[in-house]
Amino acid sequence: MLYQKVHARLDPSLDQELKEFMMDCQKLKEYADTCNQQIDLLRHNIQQKQQFGFLFSKNEHMLKTFGLAEKYKDLDSPILITGEKGCAKEALARLIHLNSFRKGPFVMTDEHFSMASFFEQKEATLYFPHVSLLSPASQKLLESCLHHAWQHHNRLIVSVLHPGHLEPSLHHKMNPLVLSVLPLRERKEDILHLMDIFIRELSQNKKTLDHFSTAALKKILEYPWPGNIGELKSVVKQILRLNPNEKSYSLSHLPENIVGSSLKNFASIIESSQTLPQAEAILEEALVRESLVKHNWNKTQVSKDLGISRSGLLQKVQKYHIK
Repeated sequence: MLYQKVHARLDPSLDQELKEFMMDCQKLKEYADTCNQQIDLLRHNIQQKQQFGFLFSKNEHMLKTFGLAEKYKDLDSPILITGEKGCAKEALARLIHLNSFRKGPFVMTDEHFSMASFFEQKEATLYFPHVSLLSPASQKLLESCLHHAWQHHNRLIVSVLHPGHLEPSLHHKMNPLVLSVLPLRERKEDILHLMDIFIRELSQNKKTLDHFSTAALKKILEYPWPGNIGELKSVVKQILRLNPNEKSYSLSHLPENIVGSSLKNFASIIESSQTLPQAEAILEEALVRESLVKHNWNKTQVSKDLGISRSGLLQKVQKYHIK
């Protein structure tokens, strides 16, 4: 309609130029659509390379591990997964099974495990967690499985904290394909993304990483996470459960083992204070009290610790009625 109105008013000599212009616009639109499709495809490919199933990482070592897991998933050879407790070794084992051709069950071994029931399965995966902690009887069971699993395309996956924890004779008999999972402290680039996943999951998508202050996130990144991914999820769960109605989370909401008891108390003081002078007074009193306890009321040491004179310390003790 617009073209017809414009066309009726144009000089005939300009008609061809208008047609060419509109054709060029259409070509540009088609080109832009193609570019957007390519961008979406590239984004999808990048995301696929950064994850294996629901496991995600931006860490170069972990990306290599995911790539190897993809290559190993349909092989019959045993797999050895190494990594600290809480590093999601079991999750990786389950994903290898789910992404493979095997249609049988994923079987976790325990003290009640029956080898006979496993051999009745076809195309199943048998997972031995923490092989280094197995009893002699369980290790014999594992060796028996090694001899018979291949007959029904059953796969064995075992995990240990460290490659050296596996008995040399057992390692020789297994000749496993090895996958190593890094502790969280060595893949800090993944912490905030994993945390966001847990926040969304535990809050039913009502909250995200944006609800946490910059200071809180900084402390979370600095913490070494000895319990790895399992500990991170537990901490997020605790914060959300104890503070369900909070719209934002700060240092005062973090566990003391992450921020330290003093910093946690100071953060709480600042948030509860109405004015700057009030916050300064409360913090000053807290610092004086803490230093006095720390040095067993040795005023010389306390004044040195606080960077004030002995007379200045006595004035503050009287001011805050510290006894």
